[in-house]
Amino acid sequence: MADDHTDADQSMEGHTPVSENPHAEFGLTENLQRTVENEKVSAEKLSKQKVDLQALPTRAYLDQTVVPILLQGLSVLAKERPPNPIEYLAAFLLKNKSQFEERS
Repeated sequence: MADDHTDADQSMEGHTPVSENPHAEFGLTENLQRTVENEKVSAEKLSKQKVDLQALPTRAYLDQTVVPILLQGLSVLAKERPPNPIEYLAAFLLKNKSQFEERS
């Protein structure tokens, strides 16, 4: 088996040894490490924010989660005055929820 190892070493004789990270000279390692760290911090903040929502008083919780979309929906509802206001508001909330989910 020692001969197998020597054969492998001999076949690599003409090749330039590759450093552990071939991209290190471009600073990619540090950039990737910083990016990973930033993502971890963002994820921690996001999970902390979700926990904080549960700890908020009722008024603050509602102000941060549903009041903005409700105000916009009620404003549109008041202007349009549809014959079925509850269904109209429900449809508005479902249609526009993605715009407000990112904020809360």
